Amino acid sequence: MLSQTFHYSVASVVSAAIGLLSAVVFTRLLSPEEYGVYVVGLSTAGIVSALLFTWVRVSALRFQSEGDAVDVRKTIFVAYLISALAAPIALLVATLTTSVSLERNLAAVFFALGLGLFELGQELLKARLQSFAFMSASIIRACLAFTLCLAAALLGGGGLCQLAMVTITYFVTTMLFASTILRSPVAGPKISELRTFAGFGIPITLSGIVFALHAALDRMLVFHFMGDHAAGQYGASADLVRQIILIPAVSIASATIPLAVRAYATGGGAEARPHLEFSLEILLAAVLPAVAGVALTSSYIAGVILGSEFRETAAQIMPILAFAWLFQSISQSYIHASFHLAKTPFMMTTQSIAMLIANLLVMPVLLARFGLAGAAASLVIVEAFGAGFGWYLTRKAFPLPFNAFQVMRIVAATAIMALVLTFAKPLLPIGIVSFGVLAATGCVVYVAAAFAFDIAGLRKAVIAYATRRNLPAPSIAAPSTGLPSMSTREP
Repeated sequence: MLSQTFHYSVASVVSAAIGLLSAVVFTRLLSPEEYGVYVVGLSTAGIVSALLFTWVRVSALRFQSEGDAVDVRKTIFVAYLISALAAPIALLVATLTTSVSLERNLAAVFFALGLGLFELGQELLKARLQSFAFMSASIIRACLAFTLCLAAALLGGGGLCQLAMVTITYFVTTMLFASTILRSPVAGPKISELRTFAGFGIPITLSGIVFALHAALDRMLVFHFMGDHAAGQYGASADLVRQIILIPAVSIASATIPLAVRAYATGGGAEARPHLEFSLEILLAAVLPAVAGVALTSSYIAGVILGSEFRETAAQIMPILAFAWLFQSISQSYIHASFHLAKTPFMMTTQSIAMLIANLLVMPVLLARFGLAGAAASLVIVEAFGAGFGWYLTRKAFPLPFNAFQVMRIVAATAIMALVLTFAKPLLPIGIVSFGVLAATGCVVYVAAAFAFDIAGLRKAVIAYATRRNLPAPSIAAPSTGLPSMSTREP
């Protein structure tokens, strides 16, 4: 699991680094209004992609993860083509139900088609444990997207050009890795598998649509009430926090969920639970210090990374948004594993519907009263509610393990880091050097605390590695993580 997580983490770190570079560049080359066009287009594309391709994507991950004896790749791509035929209907619905122009909706639909195809290939690579290929595809796509978007911005292209350039990168990268995704031997498509995918994936599609609506609602409401300018400022801040917090969480889930499926397939709940417990520890060990770091250094991050027209808003709402992404990462990267294992997608749908209803009730009120800060605060409230409600639902699906002692060690290490940063901040002016000092200090303090508390077996792993390097005797064994063998059977 750690080997897989390493590849996914490298992909996430590089993608996040390019995302940060994009924020530095494009918040300076694009006005908030132009950035707002891009943000609203992304939101629309996310909803369309969820509508058309969620059932295909989750089926690819769930069924291809069962092992080498299962091969549904060609059937998966047939399912994608079937869904793509409904794109004109999605365009019509988007045009009739939003105040966004036909031209912007058309760009968003093409973006959704490219996104769906690329994500489908990535899900198949994850399911087949081809993490190195996944990492390579992610890095190449991110680099290509930055290059094309930079060229478009320098030539005077606005938000629509940014959408078009990113769309091109999705299709191009998928074609580059097509031979890897469809590495021989490949089983032919089967109609019976399509029916299985539909039975499993369509209920989750409803959940995916609701989650996509929930994810886009804050930006769409900001656009509706305050226009492209405010949507651009809010979207730039939200994207920046998301890259720092949620992307590492997703990289961890990319390794843990397929392996949890295999653990359950080979040994049932007794083998899956230790694996999931270790997965939660790794997840919180990566995400919780990132949340604290963003919340405490938001003014430094905004001052270094974002353009002058985005900084004031970002410094105000980034500390709030950080906690929203914390709860969302727990839901998506851990709680949803229970619904996958139990094959109870209706519970995921129930959770998403409850969150959407809460969002519709809370966000318009707080947005109208407190502006962009209210939108960020409402997102925290809704995500916290969703995580709590989702955890309750797991008791009826696959009960998830929770080791309070492990969690408290992570909280303690994070608190030590936060205390050091709190005392260091007044001594440093806002600037790139000060931000580098704070980031380095926070990392060093947290790693030292994590080593002292042996978070995720870090201290034992370091001692074992040192023993192997210095002595010919057998290395010190780390505690069992409950990882599954690679042989598979039907759960």
